[in-house]
Amino acid sequence: MTTNARTNTDQPSHYYLKDGTPFYEVPYADPKKGMRRSTLADARKVGALPSVTTIMRVLDKPALNDWKVEQGVLAVMTTPQKPGETTDQFIHRVLHVDRIQDEEARKARDTGTQIHEALDNAISGKDWDKSLSAFVEPILKWRMDTGNVVWTEKILVGDGYAGRADLMLDSELLNCLVLTDFKTTSKLPDKDSWPEHKLQTAAYAQTIGNTGDNRIVTCNVYISTKTPGDFVVFAQTDWQETYACGFKPILDFWQWSNKYHPTPP
Repeated sequence: MTTNARTNTDQPSHYYLKDGTPFYEVPYADPKKGMRRSTLADARKVGALPSVTTIMRVLDKPALNDWKVEQGVLAVMTTPQKPGETTDQFIHRVLHVDRIQDEEARKARDTGTQIHEALDNAISGKDWDKSLSAFVEPILKWRMDTGNVVWTEKILVGDGYAGRADLMLDSELLNCLVLTDFKTTSKLPDKDSWPEHKLQTAAYAQTIGNTGDNRIVTCNVYISTKTPGDFVVFAQTDWQETYACGFKPILDFWQWSNKYHPTPP
């Protein structure tokens, strides 16, 4: 059997102005339509910088791709076909119109967003959703044991890119600064951070650099969405090598493939 159906690979991209101001949206040509998501074409006009996660979309992610295929297959197998629908029409409706395969991803994304928001508010001393205490309080204890808060949710501008980092801690115990990124996941990694997350924190750390006695350690904190209270922490001291050998070549490729080389401020 052959089919002309194609999966939708469109993903949102984030850009920042060179002073760190988010450039996520621009107005439609018709002001009555409101705002739309910024595109690379919009970024070119103002010299905006791509986000770290936007750049890293050039990477293949086999595990994520396998999961997406599974969700697409499940969506097609479990959705009733309407009378008179051809196979192509049926698959197109399921994957592109109803987008049944996105339901699990939406649930995971919503849960992750809620936990992340509650955690950021709790660390910042703001009101937070106490119904998520089982997820948040173990991380708060880890934070207090690790170091004092320097900043949260800070936009960092690098050489040709920018991004929003979750947390910086000043650890007297470890005698370093701990640049921390939180990730929610249904399955915690076993032995080490996933490579793309090492690349992300290395890119953030590079915007600051090791200065004086405040050496930086990058840290990925994975929070289970399946088992409240479960989390794992992986720290890296070799982030400069990760940046030079990992993220910088990816940045160079992204700029080359898009023919766009924004300069730092």
